[in-house]
Amino acid sequence: MGYRWLRWSSERIGHRLTGSAQGAMAEAAADSLFRVSGLPQVMRFPFRAQAWSRGTVQLTVGDGEGFLHLQAVALANTPLSAAVDAPLLDAGNGLPADLDRLGEQLKGAAALVNIGLVAATEGARNLHRSEKAKLAMDRGAAALIFVNQAEGRVLLTGTASIDGALIPVPAACIATEDGSLLRNRLATGQALTARLGMSNQSAMVEANNVIAEIPGSRMPQEVIMIGGHLDSWDLATGATDNGLGSFSILDLARAMNAMPNRPERTIRFVLFMGEEQGLLGSRALVEHYRETGELARVKCMINLDMSGNPQGFGVGGPDGWAGLLRSACDSIRTVDTAAFAGRLSEEVWLHSDHQPFLMAGVPVIYPLSDLGKHVYGCYHSSCDDIHLVDPQAMVNNVRFVGALAYMLAAAPSLPPHFNQAQLKQRLIDSGLEQPLRIGGDWPWP
Repeated sequence: MGYRWLRWSSERIGHRLTGSAQGAMAEAAADSLFRVSGLPQVMRFPFRAQAWSRGTVQLTVGDGEGFLHLQAVALANTPLSAAVDAPLLDAGNGLPADLDRLGEQLKGAAALVNIGLVAATEGARNLHRSEKAKLAMDRGAAALIFVNQAEGRVLLTGTASIDGALIPVPAACIATEDGSLLRNRLATGQALTARLGMSNQSAMVEANNVIAEIPGSRMPQEVIMIGGHLDSWDLATGATDNGLGSFSILDLARAMNAMPNRPERTIRFVLFMGEEQGLLGSRALVEHYRETGELARVKCMINLDMSGNPQGFGVGGPDGWAGLLRSACDSIRTVDTAAFAGRLSEEVWLHSDHQPFLMAGVPVIYPLSDLGKHVYGCYHSSCDDIHLVDPQAMVNNVRFVGALAYMLAAAPSLPPHFNQAQLKQRLIDSGLEQPLRIGGDWPWP
């Protein structure tokens, strides 16, 4: 059913941008699908969000004798109005070392920055585009021109803000082919000037996380959360990011509620809005759970973000969680050795709705998926549509995540949350201190 529902949403609703009419329609559709599937408890959790929407963008680059008009898309949370003329500088991958190399030249300049890593030094860790934007703005950049690494003139959108607020300088994305053209000219010593103008809209709106749950039969006070973001960007329908995950969750809720055996712990399904603008819905929910004491009930958070045909699971938790997941993967393998590889990872990462839970000490779990280059090349772009979705990948989401949820719900006991010392060390060991500090999310001195 998940694929059928996602196809319907793609054709009838379109994108699911937070704060838009389509976003509100997606919230209503999710609420309705939980209810028609018979979930005994369904609710909406409202929160306030800065709803940004794109207007127009124009980018030209010239050498004093003529100007080249380049196709571009504005990144989100960029100014309502901007018009900047600035010298264009190649800022490479936009990491601190790249920006330090430019020094004072970056002040008042337009920085040309890779979204990914290109020809990086061994061991280099990439940063999120919003973190790169923050670093460049802190050094005085007047405009940001990001280069997508996907081939085929694919343009990528996404937030340029670390906190969901509007940033003070214009930021846009161009295709890798145009980025190479500009870099070739800069490498020959040509002095280029970028002219980047844009107009956008923004307003404070109310959005809603959509929540449903199946009460546990034996330990209803303990909660296994299964979540993923319902919202998407507006260039396409967001079929893989994250219709793939969110509509799998809707189907999983339907399937689990129809099972004759109830889970022993409560299963809570959460579809978040505002993820793309900065994890707004999940941050709001975690803050509410902190204030009410509800967070202690949430034993773990399973996050489905661009998850399809899982080959195993990743886990970020203190001692005991990896062993528990290893046992679960082995059990699933006894049922299906062809479709499920039983892989296990302890890698911890950021920038999805598990992050606020992780930072609050809640163990987080995520399916390990490889959707293929053709899917990842359409990330946050105009080609992220239903044609990229494999229906069987969604079926396997339901099968394998559902099996894991049942096993976790039936465990005699579950390992604890992180304490602060454990969490801090895990984040340091995972190389996440720097991006968390840049984003203002590092809670320690």
